[in-house]
Amino acid sequence: MSESKNLKLPTSNKKQTFRVLLVEDDLAHEALILRSFETHPQYQVITKRTLADACQLISQYQPDLIITDVRLPDGDGIHFVDQCLHKKTCPIIVMTSFGDEAIAVKAIKAGALDYVVKSDHTLRELPVIANRVLREWRLILDKQIAVDQQSRLIAILESTPDLICIADIDGFLTYLNKAGYELLGIPEDKDLSRIRLTDFHERDDAILIMSEAIPCAIKHGMWKGETTFISASNGNILTSQVLITHKSADGDIDFFSTVAKDIRDLRSAEETIKYLAYYDTLTGLANRNELLKQLDHEIDRVHRNKMHSALLYIDLDNFKCVNDSLGHPTGDLVLKEIAQRLKTEIRGEDILARLGGDEFVVILTGLSSDSLEAINQARQVTKKLNEFIAKDIQVESMTFNLTASIGISMFSAGTDNSHELLRFADTAMYEAKKSGKNQFEVFHKDMSIKVQRQLELEHKLRKAYCNKEFILYFQPKNEAATGRIHGAEVLLRWNDPEKGIRAPGHFLDILESSSLMLDVGHWIFEESLKHLAQWIAEGLWKPEQRLSINISTRQFQDENFSQLILDLIEKINVPAQCIDIEITEYSLINDVKKSVSKMKELISKGVSFSLDDFGTGYSSLSYLKNLPVATVKIDRSFIQDITEDKSDKALVTSIITISKNLGLSVIAEGVETKEQLEILNQYQCEYVQGYYFSKPVPAIEFEHLLISKEP
Repeated sequence: MSESKNLKLPTSNKKQTFRVLLVEDDLAHEALILRSFETHPQYQVITKRTLADACQLISQYQPDLIITDVRLPDGDGIHFVDQCLHKKTCPIIVMTSFGDEAIAVKAIKAGALDYVVKSDHTLRELPVIANRVLREWRLILDKQIAVDQQSRLIAILESTPDLICIADIDGFLTYLNKAGYELLGIPEDKDLSRIRLTDFHERDDAILIMSEAIPCAIKHGMWKGETTFISASNGNILTSQVLITHKSADGDIDFFSTVAKDIRDLRSAEETIKYLAYYDTLTGLANRNELLKQLDHEIDRVHRNKMHSALLYIDLDNFKCVNDSLGHPTGDLVLKEIAQRLKTEIRGEDILARLGGDEFVVILTGLSSDSLEAINQARQVTKKLNEFIAKDIQVESMTFNLTASIGISMFSAGTDNSHELLRFADTAMYEAKKSGKNQFEVFHKDMSIKVQRQLELEHKLRKAYCNKEFILYFQPKNEAATGRIHGAEVLLRWNDPEKGIRAPGHFLDILESSSLMLDVGHWIFEESLKHLAQWIAEGLWKPEQRLSINISTRQFQDENFSQLILDLIEKINVPAQCIDIEITEYSLINDVKKSVSKMKELISKGVSFSLDDFGTGYSSLSYLKNLPVATVKIDRSFIQDITEDKSDKALVTSIITISKNLGLSVIAEGVETKEQLEILNQYQCEYVQGYYFSKPVPAIEFEHLLISKEP
């Protein structure tokens, strides 16, 4: 039989074939052995007559079995056995002549699985011996694999940061990993056989595990829940616990296992973000979102009780001078003092909120059912607040004297729009400010001139759209660590013929409140994709970069939103993977299920979503994890004072940590200084956006940025 034929691997449709290396220099014995294997087609035998040739063959091909004489022309077979076994090559059978039994014993001690004293009978029986040796070798390998797997499993369990334990059917521990010992605060030499895991639970949780968790795990295989452990060294520890039932092949319960994860930090971060959704971090007052919710509740209550209520819009006079001359830290102390004063002067049933900056709102509830008397009551409270705000404010060694302009908007059973109430009160406040400040005004119909002006602005915006006065600016998004451009955000500007380039702050609210937003929004998206297509064609835009386009609430809630976007992508022929849609939480809250469905339709085509202004809306961990967004944008209000304000640092850290745990990217807006960038890099924020790298610029200037940032 030729060597090439012997070494040919069996095909997959044949039975397993074993390659046997025979090392034998006696031609007669070789012939007898080869004849004995001829009736066993599962073996392919190749013969070598020297140790050198055998070693060379082994280095090229892996035999399944070696049969070797112990006396060979060029060396000792015992050394050969030891060498092969040291490399764990394969099982070995040694052959000896009569009188060499002692050498055979040495071979067995060296690791050979069997030996044969040469005779016609024993050599003919070699295939049978080979069958037995290969079975034994398989058992040895299986046992070694099992030992290795067990060793790896234990290493994994011991390195896992969560508590993992095993308990017998009576609940007593049989295994506890290193993290478990640390979490429970017990020494590692503690006798586990006397401990039940419920010994470390609070009473109610111990009852829960016995009455609910174990029965559920027995019935369904697993139970999940939150429980509190009482640690000997760490106090009470809130955990997410999983209890699993393990059954034998007969279906009987064999043992239980438990995994418990310390979720104290996660819950704390979630509560922090939940707080951010509805409360102002500086003053602790309700923010705009909470105010709007409370306004809706108050409108419903007024409808039911046929009473009157009033909304007071408070704006501090000349507060900007405090910030500009003494800095934001001093300004913040003043705002906190004003907030505290307002708290002490309103009734417990009234509602106080901070809209942002130096603007506060008070909802006076339960006023008289008589409209004139209700107005008089609101005036009296407002006058009292004016006087109280005007008292001296002592901040460290400085004394301030501030006043406020207050607008009053009355609402009764006929009121049904919270945004309208705010707008009326805001209008009245500006009238008070025009009257000389430290004044208050009640909104009346004559003030509708203000509303008329807003309508005039809307008319100008419609004209601007028809005359193509809107233009797009682009602000790069940069990798925090390298500064490379990761993408860009599209920003709208109005080239007003009267006042020049105007930022959205001057007109966006009016635009978004009108149906014109749909047309302008569609134009923004189409123009953005045209620029993107051009940059791709010119080789300026890389496949991994994404262009972020803001979508208004009115656009997103349009029934045809998803299809309109897909139609534009197909029309302009740009990769959907290069498009990111920025959306605020407010756009999603009316119908979260429908919103998620729209998002997933676009995501399936390659479009990604970013959650804009995170932390200023309705954000909570449970809310965020259900939204199919890829990126979270940290609002600039948290970045401004991150170098000095410990609260902002903690909040930004929490947002980054939670986002990463959810597999989301993070981008920080409003990065203006090197110090801010260094802190964000320290917190492992991936991307940044702000004046430190570039202000928003027209398309042609942005193209220059793309070229200059090329590697």
